[in-house]
Amino acid sequence: MTDIHSHILYGVDDGAVTLKESLALLMQCAEQGVDGVICTPHQSGSERRTKLIKDRFAQLCKAAEALPVRLYLGAEIYYYDGMKEALRAGELLTLGGSAYVLVEFSLYGGMTDIPDAVYELSIMGYHPIVAHAERYGYLSREDFFNIRESGGLIQVNAHAFSQRPCRKLLKFLLRNDMLDFVASDCHRAEGRNVDFTAAKAYVRKRFPNQYEKLFGDNGKIFRR
Repeated sequence: MTDIHSHILYGVDDGAVTLKESLALLMQCAEQGVDGVICTPHQSGSERRTKLIKDRFAQLCKAAEALPVRLYLGAEIYYYDGMKEALRAGELLTLGGSAYVLVEFSLYGGMTDIPDAVYELSIMGYHPIVAHAERYGYLSREDFFNIRESGGLIQVNAHAFSQRPCRKLLKFLLRNDMLDFVASDCHRAEGRNVDFTAAKAYVRKRFPNQYEKLFGDNGKIFRR
């Protein structure tokens, strides 16, 4: 399994602080059956830090050589006007250098029409993945259908499966085969860490036909 959304890369955003903490999180990944991790530090129109991110990623790769986890570089990009142009210019990081883009939106409604934003990225040849979709409480069921019809993919955080308020949405997405990725969105070795236990148990019990899609070789689409 590949964890496509993580803040394991140290010292670049609100995720891991030290190299030691990054390595601890990677050990958690290995223990949870994750054999591939895409490091997705935050990027936005005002904060890119691309050189720092690439330098830290190289350092982490060297330090983690002995661990049974493959590392890839990407970013969680906060959607903004001009994002499309920045992607075209190579100023923002896609997932593993692929055409897949992890996109975060405002937690408050009315700022961005998510299906429209997804469509605009799609017609440019990108495959937008809506990050932690369970957090956008303003999205209707119809919005999720529109996201998929516009070429978007949907990711939820593993911890959402432990939160009762998220259960209806998760069931809706799974029932309609619209959940594409379950990711850790881990930030720290303690607290917001790597734990797929509840997510795996829920899917295995209620939607076993989707277990392999979500927790199997889900990272093959990023490997070139």
